[in-house]
Amino acid sequence: MTETDNKVVSIIFDLMGTTLEQSAEKKPGTRAGRPNYPRELRERLAAAACEPGVSVAKLARENGINANMLFTWRRRYLAEQQAPSAGLVPVVLLSDTPTEVVASSPGESRAPDMKPASPVGTIEIRIGRAVVKVDGLVDADMLRTVLGSLRS
Repeated sequence: MTETDNKVVSIIFDLMGTTLEQSAEKKPGTRAGRPNYPRELRERLAAAACEPGVSVAKLARENGINANMLFTWRRRYLAEQQAPSAGLVPVVLLSDTPTEVVASSPGESRAPDMKPASPVGTIEIRIGRAVVKVDGLVDADMLRTVLGSLRS
């Protein structure tokens, strides 16, 4: 390594708050030949590898680890960042006024200017490009069935 490369490596270590010697310390009970890097170091390097314009192979080389290992850490880090949370989802109420349902017998004719009665409720669920829309009377059992089918 040239002197400039050594300076760059030391700057990176200073920014990360660790040194290779600190991260590679042998801990009792660890297997020889397969280092167990601290989780903080793995996450810091994976986050650094996600930055635009960063060469993952060069970053791995500068930190004395295998590039394939850093690629694996980065893939896991990105998966954790994109993992869906089990929290609440936003709900938008389009109209809070209930619509009126008018029952009519099959033989009864409607006036030409009357529109058919609109359904009582609508549930619309958007997941990515998929849209599930349920019109009409929607009770708890129907909602359970629709949401259960989305899981599978």
